[in-house]
Amino acid sequence: MDFRRVATGIIINRDKKVLMCEHVWIDNAWQFPQGGVKKGESEEEALLRELKEELGTDKFYILKKSKKLLKYQLPYYLVKKYSIKGQEQRFFLVYFYGDDDEIKLDNYGENYKPEFKSFKWVDYNRPPLEVIYFKKISYKRALDEFREFYENLDVNEIEKKIKEEIKKE
Repeated sequence: MDFRRVATGIIINRDKKVLMCEHVWIDNAWQFPQGGVKKGESEEEALLRELKEELGTDKFYILKKSKKLLKYQLPYYLVKKYSIKGQEQRFFLVYFYGDDDEIKLDNYGENYKPEFKSFKWVDYNRPPLEVIYFKKISYKRALDEFREFYENLDVNEIEKKIKEEIKKE
């Protein structure tokens, strides 16, 4: 049994708040959006695909990629259910340049089962306190790795850069 490879987005908005999403099937179970990396797909491609699928928008700009993969082990009852040891995550710091009303958690119609039922924006240090216990250490490590970049981030400069790139397309 192996670890499942996933790309995980630490998404920040114009107010430098971090996006947390609540699972559909478990009340008060919050996490960052994430998804498996398919064969032949880069981690960046996987992340952007998952964000579009789970959040219904493509208004995301990748700012930074974690240097290391971070692993966590699933508790026994989930190992048995999912037939994996845990997950091996590549974290990305991502800027959301849309508006909250553009986030659509049910964007795929009746045949699609959404993963999330709600979302909220929280302070940068809050996610490890919100996430399920077996993900806390990897969340803290990822946030710590991006902290200096985040603290020095000029949102106006990022917005300007995104607008310039959109004009070129």
